Amino acid sequence: MSIYNLDYFFNPRRIAVIGANDRPGSIGYTVFRNLIGEGYRGIVYPVNSGADSVQGVEAYKRLSDISKEIDLVVLAEECGTGILNVLEECGQKGVKGVILLCPDFRTKVKEAMHLEEKIEEIHRKYGFRLLGPNTLGFIRPGINLNVSLFRRRLNKGNIALIAQSATLSVALLDRAADKNIGFSYFVSLGSDIDIDFADLIDFFGVDPSTRAIVIYMQSIKNGRKFMTSARSFAFSKPIVIVKSGKFVESLEVALTHSGLLAGEDKVYDAAFKRAGAVRVDETLDMFYITETLSKQRRPRGKRLAIITNAGAPAVTAVDSLLRLGGELAEFSEETIKELEGNVPTRFIRNPLDLVSDANPDHYEKALRIVIKDKNVDAVLVMLTPSLGTEPVQTAQRVIKIVKENPYKPVLTNWMGAALVDEARELLNSNGIPTFVTPEQAVRTFMYMYRYDFNLKLLLETPQTILKDVKFDTEKAESIIEKAISEGRSIPTFFEASEILSGYGIPVILTKRANSIEELKQAIAEIGYPIVLKIDTPKIIHKFKKGGVILDVRDELEAVEGFKWLKRLAEEHGDPDASVIVQPMVITYGYEIALGAKKEPTFGSVILFGTGGNLLEALEDYSIGLPPLNQTLAKRLMEETKIYRYLKKYPYYEDILRRLEETVVKFSYLISDFPQIKEFDINPIFITDSEIFALDCSIILDKTAPKKKAVIKGEFCPPHLSICPYPVHLYKEVELKDRTKAIVRPIKAEDESLIAALLGRCSERTISLRFFQRAIDLRHENLVRFCQVDYDRELAFVCVIKDGEEEKIVADVRLSKDPDGTDAEMAILVEDAWQGKGVGKALCSYAIEVARDLGVKRIWMDILRINTYMLGLSDRLGFQRHHVDEDSVKVLLNLDST
Repeated sequence: MSIYNLDYFFNPRRIAVIGANDRPGSIGYTVFRNLIGEGYRGIVYPVNSGADSVQGVEAYKRLSDISKEIDLVVLAEECGTGILNVLEECGQKGVKGVILLCPDFRTKVKEAMHLEEKIEEIHRKYGFRLLGPNTLGFIRPGINLNVSLFRRRLNKGNIALIAQSATLSVALLDRAADKNIGFSYFVSLGSDIDIDFADLIDFFGVDPSTRAIVIYMQSIKNGRKFMTSARSFAFSKPIVIVKSGKFVESLEVALTHSGLLAGEDKVYDAAFKRAGAVRVDETLDMFYITETLSKQRRPRGKRLAIITNAGAPAVTAVDSLLRLGGELAEFSEETIKELEGNVPTRFIRNPLDLVSDANPDHYEKALRIVIKDKNVDAVLVMLTPSLGTEPVQTAQRVIKIVKENPYKPVLTNWMGAALVDEARELLNSNGIPTFVTPEQAVRTFMYMYRYDFNLKLLLETPQTILKDVKFDTEKAESIIEKAISEGRSIPTFFEASEILSGYGIPVILTKRANSIEELKQAIAEIGYPIVLKIDTPKIIHKFKKGGVILDVRDELEAVEGFKWLKRLAEEHGDPDASVIVQPMVITYGYEIALGAKKEPTFGSVILFGTGGNLLEALEDYSIGLPPLNQTLAKRLMEETKIYRYLKKYPYYEDILRRLEETVVKFSYLISDFPQIKEFDINPIFITDSEIFALDCSIILDKTAPKKKAVIKGEFCPPHLSICPYPVHLYKEVELKDRTKAIVRPIKAEDESLIAALLGRCSERTISLRFFQRAIDLRHENLVRFCQVDYDRELAFVCVIKDGEEEKIVADVRLSKDPDGTDAEMAILVEDAWQGKGVGKALCSYAIEVARDLGVKRIWMDILRINTYMLGLSDRLGFQRHHVDEDSVKVLLNLDST
C-alpha cells in the first residue's frame, strides 16, 4: 500500500462515526462532537442502530445504508470481536481509512493479541489504512478537523506531533494548548497494526504545512522501515524524538559482554544518530528544540558565548553546558580588544558579565562584537531584571543585531515573570527563541548542536581504507555452517579466531593442548611466560569462572594449571575441552573491546570501547549500526574516552588508524553473516605498533538464514536496518566501440568522480538532465548525490578505466516511492560518451534490477527537445503518458514487460 493513501485518511471528504451518540462523556459523543463543532467542512455521518438522530444530525442504522462513498470510518464503540464484522463492512464498502479508538484495548479486551491478528488480516485483505486500536485519534488544526477524543482546540502551526501513548497524548496536547504551541498534525498511533512512525514520517516529510516532526516514542516494531524513512527526510525537516523506557532491562539474557552492554536504549540512541534525528530527554524539551530549529540556524559547533548582567545565572548556564559536553567559547584577541572600553566590566572573559544595571547600549555593543567572533558558534543573551535594566528595549536591540547577523544562532534567557513577559513575547514574535531558565536555553543549544552533528555525519565522505581487500568468506561460512549442522550454537575459540583471521583481524599466536605432551610442545614453541585458557562452549565468561590462568612461568605451574582447567571443564560437562596456550603479553599497551549483538528491532549492532576486565565496570563504550565505513567507524570510536585519551599521543596515530580498519573489517563480517547472534572480541590488545585479539567468542543463531540471504523483492540482508553496499550488482558491459565498462551501484567514495563527471558535461547536457543550466557542486550537494539509501534509491554508474584510475562517464538512478511500487528514473551521460550505448546499457540494467526488487512502474519526465532520450525510452518500452508544453512523461509498466 502506498503512503499516498494517507491523503484520503488525513483529508477526508466524508466521515462516518460508528457508535456516535448523545451521552456526554462517552467515546461516541466526544469524537462526534469534535467533528461537527470545530468548523470542519466535510460531511460527517453518525451511525447508530438505536437512534434516529445524534446531536441533531440524522443517523444511519448501518454503514452500508449510507449511499455516498466514505473516506474515513471512526469506530467509537467498545471493542470486541464484533469489530471484525464492522471492518468487513468497511472493506466491502471501499472505505479508504479506519480509526479504531478502543481505549485500553489490551487491558479490556479478552485475547487482545489474537483479535489484533484478525484485525490485521481484514485490513490486509481490503487494503484500507488503519489507525489503532488504543489510539486517541488525530487532529489537523489547519482544516479544523478533530477526529480524536481530545476536547480542546489546538492552534494551527508547522509541527507534526506523533505520540504512541493515547493517555500521554492528552497530557502533551493539554500542555501544548496552554503554551499556544501550534501543530500541522497530531496523530496518536496506539497499537500501530498498520500506520506506524515510518508511514507518518514519509507523509509529513512531503507535506508542505509541516516544517518539523516531533515524536514521543515507546518502541518501534520495524527498525529497518523507520531508519529508511527518517534518513530520507533528516536533511529537509528536523525529526525530534523523546524515547521513554531508558532503563528497561532486556527480556533476553545476553551471553557475551557485548550482548550484555548493547542494551535497548543504547541501540535506539545509535539508531537515532545514524538516522540524523535528535533525541531529547524531556517532553517539554522536544517543543523547545523544535521551535528553536524552526527559528534559528543550527550551530556549527558546541562553543557557546554567554552575555549576562548577573553572575549566578551565568554560572548555572556554564555548569549545564559543561555537563552536557559543550564548550565555553574562548574569545579571540581581536574580540577582547574590541570589548575593552565598550562594555562596563573590568574582566573581559566568557561569560561576559556586564554590570547588573546594564542598559540596552551595553547589550547591543557586546552582542555586536561577540557574534562576529569566529571562535563562537552561538550566543546566549541573559537578562535578569534589576534597577536600571530595560528588558523590552534590550530585546529590541538584540532583535536588531540578530537581523544583521542571521547566520549564527542567538538564544535568550530573560529571567523573571511579569517584568519580562512583554520582552519575551517581542523576542519570540521576531524569531528569537527565549527561555525561562538558563538550563532550558543551554539544553536546547546542545540539542541543536547534536542534531547538526548527526546531519554532518550523514554528509561526510569516507576515505577508501580497504580498497581491493578480499575476505575469506568461504572459510568463515564453512566454520559457521559446520557448527550449526552439529547442533552447536557456540563455536570454539579456535573456530572464532579462524573467522577473524579470514577477515584480516589478527589474533595472538595460539596453540591448543589436549594432553600434557601437547602442552609441553606448545610451550616449547611459544616460550614462557604463557597464559592458559579453557576452550569450551560451556564456559562463556572464562575469566569470571576461573578459566584463565595468567603469567605462567615454569613447567610445574603449567602442568598444574592444565589439570585445573581440565577439571573445571569436566565440572561444566565438557571433559574433552581443549586448553589454549598463548604468550603472556608483557608489553605496555591498552585493552579494547569490539563486539556485536543481533537486536530484535534494529538487527545487528556493533560495540566499541575500553576492554578487558573493566569493560562492564567503566562502561566506556559506544554503539553503532553496521555497515560502517571509515568515517562511521571513526565517529563510533571518537565517542569513547579511551579513543580520546590515545588520540592525544602522536605515536598512537598509526595504530588508531589500524584500529579503524579493524572496526570496518569487523563490520563487514557482521554484515555478511545473519547467523551471528553475538560476537565478542575482548580484549583486542594495542601497543604503539601492534594490534591483535587476545580472546573472542561467538554465539550463533541457528534459525537465521544463511550468509547474505536475500528476501524476495529486496537485496538487503534481513539482519541489518541499513542496507549495505550491494557489491553483487557489479556487471561488465561492452559498449558499441568495444570498450569494456563496469556498471555498478554508486558509493559514497565516488564524490570526487561524480564532481569530475558533472564538470565535464556541457550546459546542454546538464539542462536536459536537471532541467536547469547549472548545478551546485558544493560538498553538501554532491554527498547527497553519492550517499544513497539503497532501500529507497537505485543509483548505477558506468565506470571506464583511465590508465590506473577510474572515471565515471554516466549515472542513472531510480528513486522509489516509500512503498517501492513506483520509481522515477533519470540518466546523465557525459557528452564524449553519448551515442556509444552507455545510456541503453545503464537503463536496461537499472530496469532489470528494479523488476527483481518488485518495482511495478517506472516513469521519466523528459524535455520535449531531448529527442535522443525520447527515442531511447521508446526502445526500452516506455509509453508516452502525458505531454505538456515543455516535457513528456513516459511510463514503463514492468508487470506487462
